[in-house]
Amino acid sequence: MTRLAELEELLGRGVSEIAATLITELTKAMAGIEAGLADGDLAGAALAAHAARNSALMLNAQPMLKALGEIEAAARVRDEALARDVLTRVRTTWAALRARLDSEAARGG
Repeated sequence: MTRLAELEELLGRGVSEIAATLITELTKAMAGIEAGLADGDLAGAALAAHAARNSALMLNAQPMLKALGEIEAAARVRDEALARDVLTRVRTTWAALRARLDSEAARGG
């Protein structure tokens, strides 16, 4: 992940530390999206998606950014059905991104 190397230089922190921080932030945001949709709290789901977008933006993770943007937009206009449909893609893109971040975090450094 070249973006992590750029962040390492910019932030003065190790790649594994940056990856671990982003994993924590994105995991919390994903839980917020899931809980918001499960509880019918679309405003909460939108807020969590927005928070996740901030972390994904740090990585320039375009598939994740796109899916999160769609779920945020659907939640903001109270289209719960669309938000739930997009959630499947968000889960898939998060799983792929999480695997890459886990790998970077495990490397140390």
